[in-house]
Amino acid sequence: ANGGAMGRMRGEVEGMVGMLDLGRLSRRYLGDVVEGSGLVSGERYREIYEGASEGYDREFDVERSFGSRGSGAGQFGHVRHVAVHGEGAARRLACADSYLGRVLIFNVESGECVCDVGSSEGPGKLSQPMGVAYNGRGQLYVSEWDHHQIFVYDGDGAFMRKFGSLGSGHGQFNGPRGLAFTAGGELVVADSLNHRVQVLGEDGTFVRSMGSFGQGEGMFHSPYDVAVCPDGSIAVADGGNCRVQVLSGEGGFVRSFGSEGDGPGQFRNPV
Repeated sequence: ANGGAMGRMRGEVEGMVGMLDLGRLSRRYLGDVVEGSGLVSGERYREIYEGASEGYDREFDVERSFGSRGSGAGQFGHVRHVAVHGEGAARRLACADSYLGRVLIFNVESGECVCDVGSSEGPGKLSQPMGVAYNGRGQLYVSEWDHHQIFVYDGDGAFMRKFGSLGSGHGQFNGPRGLAFTAGGELVVADSLNHRVQVLGEDGTFVRSMGSFGQGEGMFHSPYDVAVCPDGSIAVADGGNCRVQVLSGEGGFVRSFGSEGDGPGQFRNPV
């Protein structure tokens, strides 16, 4: 009798499992969660396993974490972007908190919050920081959404200068977000509401602009973030178009991937 009840229960469980989109789990988690439960037959598990996406099989273990929710020292309201600079005991992690209007800098090795950037009154006070990036000398660049400017601080968090203004001209911004530096020291900016990517010198001097509003190759709709690849090409999170585009260092279209949706390889407003 007990065997029959267990068989019926297993059948019911497998029916419920069949209704779940377990193919979206990585194979690692299928092994940990589904097979380890003992509630799914070996044959059914193998069917699910074979249908699982191999695109998400690389998993990372958490080595350490920084901060917690709150407004106190070392706490966050809403972390937007992070950047890392340095080596060993001198390595620093900068975290842009757009909600609290500041950037917190942590020592990566110890986890200690070593300074709070942009919260003090004065010319370096931040309102809604979005992107952060370190140049080769350890100076911290912060994109400021409300002021449509880029703020620059030294390695200890002291304000140095800022550049840019609201507009669509060369070196102007409308809602700057993600930042990145090229190997040659040029600053790449996701100029989100101007639907373009700008490349500037470290002092804010205009170098070139990439893209315009649209859905075609090399065109953008509210680009959110940028990253410089090892070969010098620039990857852009094209948020409004739900894709990632890759451009050459000079701005030529290379390729794009992704589309709108919640399936494997699809995006909902990538940032």
